[in-house]
Amino acid sequence: MDSVKGITATLIFEASALNRDEKAGGNIPTIKKLTRYNNGVFETFSYISKPAIRHYLFTTLNQLYSDDWQEAPVLSSKPDGDNREDRPEVIQFDINRANILNYAELDLFGYMYTIGKQASITRKGSIGITKAVSLEPWEGDMQFNANHDLVRRCNGKPNPVNREEHMSFYKVSLTLDVEKLGYDEWWINGSAYDKTKNKLTICLAQGDGHKVEIANIEEIDENTYELKEKGQIKIRGIEVSEKRGKSKAIFILNEELKKKRIRQILTVIKNGFKYHASGECYGIVPNFLIMAGLSLPIPIFHSYVDLNGTKISQIFDNTYILKKDDSKKKIFILNHLDIPVGIDEDKYYSDWGDFLDSIGLGSGQDENTQT
Repeated sequence: MDSVKGITATLIFEASALNRDEKAGGNIPTIKKLTRYNNGVFETFSYISKPAIRHYLFTTLNQLYSDDWQEAPVLSSKPDGDNREDRPEVIQFDINRANILNYAELDLFGYMYTIGKQASITRKGSIGITKAVSLEPWEGDMQFNANHDLVRRCNGKPNPVNREEHMSFYKVSLTLDVEKLGYDEWWINGSAYDKTKNKLTICLAQGDGHKVEIANIEEIDENTYELKEKGQIKIRGIEVSEKRGKSKAIFILNEELKKKRIRQILTVIKNGFKYHASGECYGIVPNFLIMAGLSLPIPIFHSYVDLNGTKISQIFDNTYILKKDDSKKKIFILNHLDIPVGIDEDKYYSDWGDFLDSIGLGSGQDENTQT
């Protein structure tokens, strides 16, 4: 995958009001909406937020590949030196127990760890996600509900509820930074390795309260370590280097494990991920999907994909899209909506396995079983 720096996917799926917003008038559940000037008039479109997409993408990875995508541990504490009762606690990932090597969630979605009043450790996610915005305007549709069945059982009075509804096709893009995945850096205040206990202690900042202890570590070279798992060596490296009086801890995931994570992510994007809201389960399953291996991780297809397909061919000549040879680009298209993409079929991949092979992801089979 040396030439592939990014993988982007834009997909269209059909769903209904998946992301609820605040209640209007006290008892009317609303949908998330935005307004856009379109075709000479202002129109309202519903959308699903980026945090919601992130949540259900991870939930699907966690359920499908439970051994590889476990929930990363979190901690809740008040900022250092602030004991005010009205001060809310900070909830964040616990990097004393989790890092990008042993928890894929942190590798894909990033994290921030605050160190009191000192600088925090921040890592942006390896994946960029857009809002999922409807491709058809919302026309004020409402649903009327009343709990007649339960009321009948107790001879009570119905409690009517209205809620906003919108059935539409939605568009969302997800872009993976291949170079960032499997790589992390911490600026640190020093480190120490205990050979007898196979433990690496990393000092995040000055003071005894800011130390991370990583167990099951074996030193394979000076300031270079590998993590163990269940007594077996896993090729997951941690390097500690010192330059210009500053220390840095570098986390580097083994290439095969990195490819495995990428295959799992792309498999979920292609096949769909679970989305359950307001008692309804539509899921996010692509009716149309265009995915490509790029020399730069940006969502090049996002502005060009719509239900008409009239603009897709205009982006096909973008030089960020990598080629396997002079005739075929590293693009995969799934088109159950029969959108006229305006591109000859021999110029892109319609076979999923062949596409994965073209971007260097091994056998090209779906990661559809537990390993």
